[in-house]
Amino acid sequence: MTGLLGKRTNQPRDVVGRQIQSDRENRWGPIPGEIVSFDPESQTATVQPLYKPIHNGQPVTMPQLYEVPVDLPRTGSAGITFPIPAGSKVMLTPMMRSMEGYDDNGDGAPTDRRSYSLADMRATIVGGDSVSTPLANVDPENTHIRFSADGQFGLKGSPDGKIALQGSEGDVYDILIQHVELTSEGFKKLGTEGLNHSPRYDEIGDELAAIAGKLRAMQI
Repeated sequence: MTGLLGKRTNQPRDVVGRQIQSDRENRWGPIPGEIVSFDPESQTATVQPLYKPIHNGQPVTMPQLYEVPVDLPRTGSAGITFPIPAGSKVMLTPMMRSMEGYDDNGDGAPTDRRSYSLADMRATIVGGDSVSTPLANVDPENTHIRFSADGQFGLKGSPDGKIALQGSEGDVYDILIQHVELTSEGFKKLGTEGLNHSPRYDEIGDELAAIAGKLRAMQI
């Protein structure tokens, strides 16, 4: 309880303490949000904050934020992009000062005196998910870059250098190995003199054509 009991309840330290507490509680920090829509050209999104402030004793849904910059992993020479459908969770983080100048033309000078404002939120695709909805099917042994939410399709790499590339028709490496093995069998039969391998050659041709069809079906 702030203050002293009795007649003296407004000591300077209590007033300062309440001001500090009020300032802290009114300052925005990182909060989770949900993508409503995403514009891949501008890389900005409409985001629904998922934090609900208490007003008159009741949780209140915050208004949607518009044209929120979405940060994707990138450097000066490379980057990784992702589809960002509606419903994707993000982490909203306020900037220390107004950032219109930086976002418009790279000038970091603030345009006014606001700080930690909802108008200066940025969204990152890392974070924002609740621990009640963990990522499914996490591989504890291999690095996994997913092409689908459940991890059915994607690229895996092991610490000892082994790789799996799982597509809609199966593991690409497994399919390529089948191709090489059938080709090897065909060449070995070519070196066998005096025997007619034509029926098997026809079968190998059909199997290689089927493998080529699988690989073609997985092309983007």
